Amino acid sequence: MNQDCCEKLPVESITDTQVAAFLLENADFFVRQAWLLEHVKVPHDCSPAVSLIEYQVSLLRRTNRTLCDQIDTLVRIARTNDTLLRNMHELTLALFQSDSLADMATSVEECLRERFQLECVALRLFQPTEGSVRSDLHVSPHHLAAVQEIFESNEPYIGSPTPQQLDCLFEADSTIRSCALVPLSLREGKGILAIGSRDRQRFWPGLGKVYLARLGEVIGARMDVFLARESCQ
Repeated sequence: MNQDCCEKLPVESITDTQVAAFLLENADFFVRQAWLLEHVKVPHDCSPAVSLIEYQVSLLRRTNRTLCDQIDTLVRIARTNDTLLRNMHELTLALFQSDSLADMATSVEECLRERFQLECVALRLFQPTEGSVRSDLHVSPHHLAAVQEIFESNEPYIGSPTPQQLDCLFEADSTIRSCALVPLSLREGKGILAIGSRDRQRFWPGLGKVYLARLGEVIGARMDVFLARESCQ
């Protein structure tokens, strides 16, 4: 038994005499339920001063609560990272199971929407269409000005999209309030992974960029293979 599963009974249903009788009959109760000792208060009668023992116990309890909170936080972070790694693994498999640029783009967009629960995902290449099956992948190079700073910094941008970015990356969808724009690591040309949300707080400037940057590297490496294949055809 622990604190989470211990049912609280109405105070009026249990008397002090009943509690005392139970403890007399179960002398090892606090040995079996040691967690209760953290919540039981037994002050030492040395008023108006506080006894050293009572003060030390109080400090230990506060330290214990702080450590428990820290452990809970670490466990939540570990679970989040575990989920993220599983999703990254699924995305990597989707990349290597693709057999064309169009197929790869569709797989990436679907995987990010479903596994990462993202509202709007789009891959964009800043080059002419040249008869591609997925013409929406290609954006005219004259739109580069809208994302030039992202390519110059060579790191993801997180925040609110500009009108120009909405126009060339999200098909002018004005409901997109926040976004993550990830430059793709391509040997030739420029590409970007655009992730958008209608929630203004979903992508905020203080958000970490490490996983996004790695995502751009993985997608870019696989995209290079298909771009090189198409250029030879």
